[in-house]
Amino acid sequence: MIFQERPIENLQDLYDREAELERLRKAMLERAITLVIGFRRTGKTSLIKVASFNNNVVYVDARKFEERNYITQKDLLEEFGKGINSFIPRRKRVLKFLKNVSGVKIRDVEIEFSWGKERISFTSLLDELNNWAESDHTKIIVVIDEVQELTKLKGFNLLPTIAYAYDNLRGVSFVFAGSKIGMLYKFLRIDDPSSPLYGRYMEEVKVEPLSREQSVDFLYKGFSKANVEPNEKIIEDAVDKLDGIIGWLSYFGLTALKSGLNEETIKKVQGDASRIVINEFCNFVKSRGSKRYVEILKAVRDGARWSEIKRYLELKTGEKVYDSELSKLIKNLIDSAFVDRKGDFYIIQDPILRYAAGKVSC
Repeated sequence: MIFQERPIENLQDLYDREAELERLRKAMLERAITLVIGFRRTGKTSLIKVASFNNNVVYVDARKFEERNYITQKDLLEEFGKGINSFIPRRKRVLKFLKNVSGVKIRDVEIEFSWGKERISFTSLLDELNNWAESDHTKIIVVIDEVQELTKLKGFNLLPTIAYAYDNLRGVSFVFAGSKIGMLYKFLRIDDPSSPLYGRYMEEVKVEPLSREQSVDFLYKGFSKANVEPNEKIIEDAVDKLDGIIGWLSYFGLTALKSGLNEETIKKVQGDASRIVINEFCNFVKSRGSKRYVEILKAVRDGARWSEIKRYLELKTGEKVYDSELSKLIKNLIDSAFVDRKGDFYIIQDPILRYAAGKVSC
């Protein structure tokens, strides 16, 4: 079935991503680090899951930390351990290597980490995973989804470990996915000469929104597979309002199969989805501590130049807005993928957030 409420794992359910899929599959096996980037709900996680199917994957979903103010080394390594445990039943021989790591306890076909005197070393863990992979002529793929959340790591710098693996561990590759693209680059510090990863080549696979033609085709195929007669007018209207964001299109398809393919369903999807994106945006505002982000979002709802945003913000707040402050606020919105820049204009890329912008009150 083409409409899915969860990330896709089977190739036959993946819609029209052949080029990206081939690039990612190749990069996973040949490159030390691969970046999968794209806006929210464009299908990055589905692409990764399909590309890595039947491989030895340690999958860490950093979205778990999205509402956290900080993350500890223990938090990260516990999620990493869960990722290892997910493939151990198929690769039990790896336990013979992991038992060599100080701080690792073997429990049947699972591992546990000790947090007493024998503290687990992330580098040692990767060393033994690499030793196993090379002895079995295979590869360990470490996937960290929404990796930019790891900017919240406190008391532990992950980058030297990644750089060590990049230089020395041929049996380990990393895939970092992120929708907050500016924050992803900020976490990896790839433009910082003092960063351990500076100058390292990283393959990039970009997941774009669907074109209008693809969006219409996606809905037609989904309804046809469900034996529902597609309604051209409703589908065109849905694409107008949901754009090429496959996550929203799938949500519309699933809702329409239950409630009917009509205008009321489009409005319902817009309303339901609005509550989701408003919550995401307000979590961002809360973490940043400035209500001015709300007014900027409203200012750029229909597209606005920098000077227009400044005038709008000063009018709404009744206060002088300094250029340096506004530049920082806008940059943070861009880095977090709530706002994008097209030429001289700042816009909201997500059609649902654009629709909901006037209602945001954090």
